[in-house]
Amino acid sequence: MANSKSGKGRSLISFFIPAFAIGAVLLLISAVAFYFWGYQQPLKEQAGFYLQSTVNEKAQQVNQQLETIQKDIDETIKEEADEAAILSALQASYPEVSAVTSRLKGELEVDKDSTPIVTHMTLELLRQASEGKRANPELILNNGNPDHVAFASASSDKIYLIAFDPKGFARFFGNQQNFIEFQLLQHFDTGNHLISSSKPNASGAKPLAESERFGANWSIAVFQENNAFSANYLLPLLIILLALAALVVAALLPFLSLKTSLKSEARSFIQGIAKNKMPSNYQVDFFNELAASYRRVHETEEESAEAIEAVAAALEEKSEPKGITFDIDLLQLAEKINPEIFREYDIRGEVGKTLNEDIVYALGRSIGSEAYARGEQKILVARDGRISSPQLHHALIEGLISSGRDVVDLGLVPAPVLYFAIGALKVRSAVMLTGSHNPPQHNGLKIVLAEDTLYGRDIKALYTRIKENDFLSGKGSRKELEFEQNYLEKLVSDITLEKPLKVAVDCGNGVTGNLLPRLLQALGCEVLALHTEIDGNFPNHHPDPNKAENLQDLIEMVQSESADLGIAFDGDGDRLGVVDSSGKIIWTDRVMMLLAADVLSRNFGAEVLFDVKCSRYLADVIKENQGMPVMWKTGHSLMKAKMRETGALLGGEGSGHVYIKERWNGFDDAIYAAARVLELIARDTRSSADIFAGFPEGFSSQEINLPVPDKVKFKLIDALSSKVTFEGANINSIDGIRAEYEQGWFLIRASNTTPSVVVKFEADNEAALERMKNVLKEQLSIVAPKLKVNF
Repeated sequence: MANSKSGKGRSLISFFIPAFAIGAVLLLISAVAFYFWGYQQPLKEQAGFYLQSTVNEKAQQVNQQLETIQKDIDETIKEEADEAAILSALQASYPEVSAVTSRLKGELEVDKDSTPIVTHMTLELLRQASEGKRANPELILNNGNPDHVAFASASSDKIYLIAFDPKGFARFFGNQQNFIEFQLLQHFDTGNHLISSSKPNASGAKPLAESERFGANWSIAVFQENNAFSANYLLPLLIILLALAALVVAALLPFLSLKTSLKSEARSFIQGIAKNKMPSNYQVDFFNELAASYRRVHETEEESAEAIEAVAAALEEKSEPKGITFDIDLLQLAEKINPEIFREYDIRGEVGKTLNEDIVYALGRSIGSEAYARGEQKILVARDGRISSPQLHHALIEGLISSGRDVVDLGLVPAPVLYFAIGALKVRSAVMLTGSHNPPQHNGLKIVLAEDTLYGRDIKALYTRIKENDFLSGKGSRKELEFEQNYLEKLVSDITLEKPLKVAVDCGNGVTGNLLPRLLQALGCEVLALHTEIDGNFPNHHPDPNKAENLQDLIEMVQSESADLGIAFDGDGDRLGVVDSSGKIIWTDRVMMLLAADVLSRNFGAEVLFDVKCSRYLADVIKENQGMPVMWKTGHSLMKAKMRETGALLGGEGSGHVYIKERWNGFDDAIYAAARVLELIARDTRSSADIFAGFPEGFSSQEINLPVPDKVKFKLIDALSSKVTFEGANINSIDGIRAEYEQGWFLIRASNTTPSVVVKFEADNEAALERMKNVLKEQLSIVAPKLKVNF
């Protein structure tokens, strides 16, 4: 192990002490000077400019939120035809919806006795919607007083009027300072009418500033309270700003004394990287710390960033083909292959029963032939640490080579390293041999061809090729490549921790064990490592961090060592488990709340993807942070395809998969997701327990698996859909049945990976949770009376 001892140099703070002393004097002088002369300067113009900018920005935000509401209304009407169902669905997201009515397109007339009332303005709004024109929401008056805000939407034969309580739009303004009041106004020929205000008692004074008109002649006006924006109020603020500016100028002075030292130290540091021989006696202690981190990362010989390009170029050179050692009658083999190994989004089987070397060889031939049909010649291959993986890995490569493909073998690495190599090496196809989170005797293949992760019919097509003996033959090549270090370096360069953290990590004897301790050390963390030896028997616990029983060792470590955070991984590193500083498990949907709030702070209006197993509170957090929540089917292949389709910057599943496109590659990389979480924890002064406590949480169950044979599980879900009515629930059937009630929801869906159906519950309280369990038990007893229910 490389020596990581740092030399003793001058700390950076020592350079700044004299400068800050000077800054303090300048601060005092500037404050006194401004006290005598600054108050005479005209401040109203500056305040007005600030207010106008603020109110215009607020108007843009409100207009965008109105467009989001209109979009949600249109989508709901496409899915629901019944007025009561539409009302219930909309109220789940917008409690201020007070009524929904519909009319045939030819039956439009004024009706002031209806609820809501229909005025001439309402008729014009409905006509615009029926003609397919943009129908901006309108404030509807009743005897000169605001009655409701009307939205309109049309189906093929009807026009729908949706009424909102105007007071509910106060949420557009959020929490404002006490001296600020925002008002949302609609302008009529006869004057202005207040729609909603950020204060309970709306001001009647003249506004300080008003936005440009938008929508149906709406605007945002801002008012002051207690002469808040007078020159006397702003004066101390400007004094402080001037003083701070003086302090900043003073703070720049240290760089004059640092210039010579930093230039010399930086040159020495860069030369140390180039020669892979890092000094340890820098004058500035900051460089000693950098050198120590560099040596921790580079404990073994590695390639620099430039070497990645050299490696990619070297892959263009053909190597000698390996000898083909398999002599198999593929036609006879096809008859013996169990089609059930071809799952919805990957290939999985039990080694020795439904999966063996011959079958994996045939799969390699099939994948290689399909890759060529998609214009692909090179294929990246990697494997996990299971007992069966070395032999199956060899069989896979031989099959690919026999189809004429050139294989780049990354060997024993986590799946995220393979996914990273796709972009870094510009090799668009890859196969990961892994059993993921499944038991030790299981194994399988995750497949990417031409950057598309295969699922559904594409997976089944591989079986068709085998049955029809539809293979290409050729003599491909194989090159071995160590790429884990390149991944580590790229990740460390992307993540910055603002303070050191004590992190407990449980690798579960999976393939992340070689990488995670080095990564955390490189990020400056104190590492508490558990089960880092790669052992395909998984002697300590099952490699699935989505089960509470598999996180007990991590919880004990976090609590006994007062760690800042605990993280855990599955067998191949694409599923993440998190334990906060109190030892509480933070399930993936709540981890997503933290990540979504961060990503959306820089990407207003971005889509965030999550699967049907996630909390309904996640959608609320996404909306609160001005994002667009998108619920989708469970499954890593399905989610990655939807990420590419929608352009979402963030996605996640209740099972532990997290997909981050912002700053990264959009694949399910639990290692990178963990690093992003650490980055946010280190940025906050609160403990991780307090940070996560700030996000909403209901009473929920873990995922519950009811054993059901593969041939029966989908029929069971179909029977529930067709024969059972879940009274009072809104049903989402995008993936199984998700029944949404006022106080919670439950999900039942057929698993795509195991012979079972998956059940999950979430509610506002324990009593509601038990009621929903009883509802599902009762309905299951109707369609499957012999099914043993374990919840």
